[in-house]
Amino acid sequence: MTAFPHTLPPLIWQPEPPAVPAALRRLIQAPSLTLALQATGADFRVQVAFQGEMAQLWPGEEVGGNAFHVRQVWLLLDDTPVVWARSVCPLAGAWPSILACGTQPLGKRLFDGRLAAERSPLAFAAVPPAQQEQAAQAVCLRRSVFDLNGEKMVLTEGFMPELARFLEE
Repeated sequence: MTAFPHTLPPLIWQPEPPAVPAALRRLIQAPSLTLALQATGADFRVQVAFQGEMAQLWPGEEVGGNAFHVRQVWLLLDDTPVVWARSVCPLAGAWPSILACGTQPLGKRLFDGRLAAERSPLAFAAVPPAQQEQAAQAVCLRRSVFDLNGEKMVLTEGFMPELARFLEE
């Protein structure tokens, strides 16, 4: 499996998805990536790469505070890594306990209707081929910020080229 990215290359974030095949475009715009991946019919599971305190933030992950809780996971279809996801929040507050969901998808907690969090509009970035290695081979990314009573959590997701074989045009 590709190593999880340590940081991201400089990217241009846009309000619209980059030019990608139609099936991938639909998936990267889905409100719940968990539900969209499960809808492919492949065996979906979450593999935790890291969860805990981290001092280094990536560009665009400003959430306030000076100590941060980070959850990094791979989303797999039929045991193939197709998406990586990184959630970042302040170490203190409500988000660390929400992110402590082990191999359960975070999307279940975010979208089951019990959490009164507001989500920012999605932002998208294409990853140029020369920078894909630094982004763990992701071809495009999406990012959003969830706000729960003034507490922020940044979610960044990277879409791998292997995802294409699970999508119907």
